[in-house]
Amino acid sequence: MNLISQYLYKNCTRTSLAVFLILFLILLANTGLRLVEDVNDGDIASIFLIKLLVLKMIQYSPLIISLGLFFGIIISLNRLYTSNEMIIIQLNGISNFELAKILTKLILIFSIVMSLLELILSPKALELRTQIQHQIAHEQKIYTLNEGSFNISNDGSRVIYITQKNSSQSGNVFIKSTSDSTTRIDISSKIKSSDDKKIILEDGKAYSFDSDGSFSSTDYESQNMLITNKMPKLNNINLQSKSIFELFRKINLSELAEILNRFSVIISGIILAYIAIPLSSFFRRNEKYKNVFIGAILYFSYIVVMNITSKSFNTEMSLLISTFITHTFFILFACYLYANKSR
Repeated sequence: MNLISQYLYKNCTRTSLAVFLILFLILLANTGLRLVEDVNDGDIASIFLIKLLVLKMIQYSPLIISLGLFFGIIISLNRLYTSNEMIIIQLNGISNFELAKILTKLILIFSIVMSLLELILSPKALELRTQIQHQIAHEQKIYTLNEGSFNISNDGSRVIYITQKNSSQSGNVFIKSTSDSTTRIDISSKIKSSDDKKIILEDGKAYSFDSDGSFSSTDYESQNMLITNKMPKLNNINLQSKSIFELFRKINLSELAEILNRFSVIISGIILAYIAIPLSSFFRRNEKYKNVFIGAILYFSYIVVMNITSKSFNTEMSLLISTFITHTFFILFACYLYANKSR
């Protein structure tokens, strides 16, 4: 790689990383603020804040990498055109085709990182985020003890009636707990302390009824009872949280759509990066920001078309053909740009 090639490569690399970093920080701040609002509103516990933030950023990273590479190349090369540096570079025999060869290493590196995130890390991040959200939803469903009414746990295993739950106050307490083989009823006239996770009873009596018909009773001076529920198992696994290997084990229309969608993110990122090279020279000097504007329209048009394609067909073959046509169209568009600019 000669000095000109090194200069072009480093220029595009620095700009692409800068664009990626800016977009990443903007999204990080926006996502972080939303999560902080949820914490302040009591929707999620503060201990989950960092975990959810990291997992969400992993999910967003493939798109940010693709955007960073695409706009990084456009901005970097357009800057060279507006400063007339590209004229000198072109006089040394560097055409758009040569630029594409020089930047192939950069595009390849970004694509490998994007593939690792999109195919492996992002689905795992979604799976972990779903588990955390399931845990948060479960904890929110743990009932709050309401005075003067029957409080039923979300799994139906416990019923609590309480007249007063404030510490050191007298009141009637009725608790019915049901397990696989035993039903227990606690009756107490005094509460030592209580919150939404445990209750401490004083001067109470427990009645136990076994499934075989046996019965027993116990008097106690103090009894500490947990009133939280076991977290139910998460049965429904989101298709997007499955690993790429799980999706290939059993392929139907839904699995195929998800597989094509993941690979389309990578393929579109590569195609758009090569489109950015000739696109950067469309407008020069006083119209330099038009390249970025047109690039944004082109980029998001590609994404919209891919999303429509993945949801608009009801057979595997039609989905494959439509996805192939979408990528082929943008490849042909890239070829047209290179051919047009080489004249």
